[in-house]
Amino acid sequence: MNSVLRSIFVVFIPFVIFSQNDFYSADNSYGGGVGFSQMYLFMNVGKLDGFELLSDSAGLGLNTSDFSDLFIMNGGEGFSQITGKWRIGGYAGLGSSSIGGKTKVMLFIDSDTSGSYSVGDTSFVYQGNYAPDIRAKVSMWIGGATVEYALPIFKGLEISAGTLVGLGRTSFNIVYASTKTSKWDNQFSNIYGEDGYYEVTDFNGDTLVDISDVNILQEDYILKVTPTAGSMTSLSGTFLTLQPYAAVKLQFLDRVGIRISVGFNLGKVNQGGWVLNDGSRIADSPTTSFNALAIRAMIYFGL
Repeated sequence: MNSVLRSIFVVFIPFVIFSQNDFYSADNSYGGGVGFSQMYLFMNVGKLDGFELLSDSAGLGLNTSDFSDLFIMNGGEGFSQITGKWRIGGYAGLGSSSIGGKTKVMLFIDSDTSGSYSVGDTSFVYQGNYAPDIRAKVSMWIGGATVEYALPIFKGLEISAGTLVGLGRTSFNIVYASTKTSKWDNQFSNIYGEDGYYEVTDFNGDTLVDISDVNILQEDYILKVTPTAGSMTSLSGTFLTLQPYAAVKLQFLDRVGIRISVGFNLGKVNQGGWVLNDGSRIADSPTTSFNALAIRAMIYFGL
């Protein structure tokens, strides 16, 4: 956070000094601008409510401290003077953060037939070629309209107060892939085996593969395939976002300027609001809040 603020002040202060030689006209001005904008949300997604299973030993066992404490979103922003000192505009941006690693796999013999591992079962750590790689990625986009009131200070320099109101959407993807199958050539292999040969059981004992064996396979749903690259869990949630802020706008060239806004982002996916990629809702999913300090830095072209 200190490095971000230091960079902002280093760029911003010289322009403020050079702009103070001409007071702003008392007359209302009209114009607008559009440009590239970055939003910095000061939050670690690995510490959000409901994401603790990323690091829990009962979950994925990943190191969530590898997530950055600064979530960066890239996008665009625009504004236009409508009447007097009132201004409307809009912002849209998206960003992502991810971590990855290997998880420990324990093989065990269910000696007490309990259906799960219990004390007394024989076990050992699997260290073969198919130890899985796991990658967790959180993506988010935010878009909405802005309304603000501007107060001119000097010519080309003004402050304003306003709010951003809109929608946000976050997606959470967990990808599992074994080390051995995570190769380019294997993405084009036949899922039923090499050259299409798939080993089956001789159910009727006649040492032949015939239509009766095929019928048993199809009726009992025994015919299974092994994924070539792994599997993926995809979750998503939509939320309303509200971001009150204060901004400073500095026009340092005739048609180019910078704009810095500092505010607080408010938004949450409600309990039961997370859905799978097939559209089915997860009823017991927790409430996840995305409340965080928000800084937007914009370079714009216009008036």
